[in-house]
Amino acid sequence: MSTATLDTRADENQWIWESFQYHSRTFSLAARFLPRPVQMPIATLYLFCRRVDSIADQRVQEVGPERALDEVHDVRARLNETLGGHPPTDEILWRRLAEVHERYGLDREPLEELIEGAVWDLEDRPVESKDDLIAYSNLVGGSVGAMMLPFLSDDEAYDELESSARELGIAMQITNILRDVGEDIDELDRVYLPSSWMRQYNVPREALVNGRRAPGYQDLLERAMSVAEQYYRNSYEGVAALPFRTRVGIRAAARMYREILNEVRANEYDNLNRRAYVSFGRKLLLVPYDNYDWRKARLRA
Repeated sequence: MSTATLDTRADENQWIWESFQYHSRTFSLAARFLPRPVQMPIATLYLFCRRVDSIADQRVQEVGPERALDEVHDVRARLNETLGGHPPTDEILWRRLAEVHERYGLDREPLEELIEGAVWDLEDRPVESKDDLIAYSNLVGGSVGAMMLPFLSDDEAYDELESSARELGIAMQITNILRDVGEDIDELDRVYLPSSWMRQYNVPREALVNGRRAPGYQDLLERAMSVAEQYYRNSYEGVAALPFRTRVGIRAAARMYREILNEVRANEYDNLNRRAYVSFGRKLLLVPYDNYDWRKARLRA
């Protein structure tokens, strides 16, 4: 649906939700389990995240890093106008984001962090260590967890739950990194696996470029998976503290995302030439039944 044909608010809602589904099949499915009043605000905020991500991942390939950085700075300026109560009127995103901010009082910090994550990418900052991996994942994933909190909990619980929300976002981002190693190096010449780990496991960058799994590659991936799994576990207490309706949806999203790690294992750790994905049926199964550890043990055996 073209934005030029959006004559009514219902048309806008349909466009926002269809865009949400197109860009994130997993998160949009999990969002269906959240209370209806927060589904559209979440979809709107997700489109903001996609706007920032697309500059760092797609636009940079079209216009180069310098112009892409200019576009990121333009997004920051438009965000400032929107949060200040004067959203640009030429795009649905900013008008609807202003409404969400007026209703929920969005925290500026995680929105700015996401933008800083795009700057990290466009300035080609290296990921040398585990600390770098966590810092980057917090900017582009932990920030998303924090910015979604106003839709999921009472204001009084925000400070108590922010740490868990960020830990879940970090876990999901590391999962994305592990799923997309081949795509990231082929399309963007980026590697988010810590270079110190790659040296430790004798995995040269050239092997990734050539789509070849070095002998230590499986162990390298398992080390990164163990970090993601620890952050998933760290988030559980906070997820359990959410109200029932939001708890079901967020727990479903966490389980669906985490299962991508098992799909990488099922693909024999070939994330250079194959994209791991969780089937629709398995996603639905994970909502009531968490068999991640059982399947992980089976795949590793």
